[in-house]
Amino acid sequence: MDKLEKIAIRRMLTPSLYIQGKGAIYYLGQKAFAFGDKAYVIGGPTALNVAGERIKKSLVSNGIEVVGWNDSVRECTHKTIEKLAESGKQMKAHFVVGVGGGRAIDTAKAVAWKMKLPVISVGTQCATNADGSSESVIYTEDHKFVEDLYLPRNPVAVIEDTEIIAKAPVKYLIWGMGDAVSCRFEGEAYAKARLKKKDGAVPTSAALALGDACYKSLLANGLKAVTDLKNGIHSHEVDEVIEAVKLSSAMAFENTGCALAHALHNGLTKTGQVKGEHGEIVAYATIVQGVYEKRPRDELQQLSQWCEKVGLPTKLKLIGDPSKAALRMAVEYAAEKDHNIKNMPDKVKPSELLEVMDRVERGQF
Repeated sequence: MDKLEKIAIRRMLTPSLYIQGKGAIYYLGQKAFAFGDKAYVIGGPTALNVAGERIKKSLVSNGIEVVGWNDSVRECTHKTIEKLAESGKQMKAHFVVGVGGGRAIDTAKAVAWKMKLPVISVGTQCATNADGSSESVIYTEDHKFVEDLYLPRNPVAVIEDTEIIAKAPVKYLIWGMGDAVSCRFEGEAYAKARLKKKDGAVPTSAALALGDACYKSLLANGLKAVTDLKNGIHSHEVDEVIEAVKLSSAMAFENTGCALAHALHNGLTKTGQVKGEHGEIVAYATIVQGVYEKRPRDELQQLSQWCEKVGLPTKLKLIGDPSKAALRMAVEYAAEKDHNIKNMPDKVKPSELLEVMDRVERGQF
């Protein structure tokens, strides 16, 4: 038999269902019943305090028993995942419901995987696009990056009640935009890397289009959404940004890959000397990636000015003051060890990355 040629596959991972809107949380029980009548609910204390009663009402009114309820998640660690999975196995649950932000939902997704159960995500704020993805980001107890855990499937349903999300502190929306703005830049780098290296699945045109749509939506709606939420207004622009973060960016990065921006984020967090939130660090690192790639000056200025207007950092000094030794450690990790760096088309040199970061600090694009 002739040897088969290697096929450059395309693949698209998505949650089975995405529901967004005011009152969407009441669809939970109706949609969850397809997976059984015993629910294990996992979240953080704030999230379940805000949404817990509505979650219980939606589940119980649809004939679903809540056999487990844990509101103790504060960090997504291997220890927490193992502990909750072991507890969950005694409950004989049929599915897991993850409620909250990225740490709680990433924990719930990993717990469901350990239990071999489907998981449903219910977002309560907009700082993360974790809700729909098949990844869990693992940290230490003091929030230092450990690894990305790749799970075999996405949540079976993602429910985004915009009434709940819009009432969360506006800082969460800003952080979510900071993370989401990277997906266009990193997705395009991923596409170039696969074309050049021929070492993995090529991205679908749909995934790249979602990254572009996300970026355009954030630039068009982000500032007004932030202003409206600060004034207590739940506007159309707020809903557009929620969709851009929760759906478009999630499916864009899920079906392309993270690259230099997230690699640098991971390197910086490992130093323990950068105190920004995930989305803040990623926004800054996206500017660094854009400068490293020698993107057009007007594009970089547009990105930087947008970040400043919505409240995202454009310089490292705004999120920390790492020592020279820590900075060297961060760039060496990002360029040589972090798994996301393979999604850059060419080898990234730590010395070049340091030089680019210095230029960004001085505003020289």
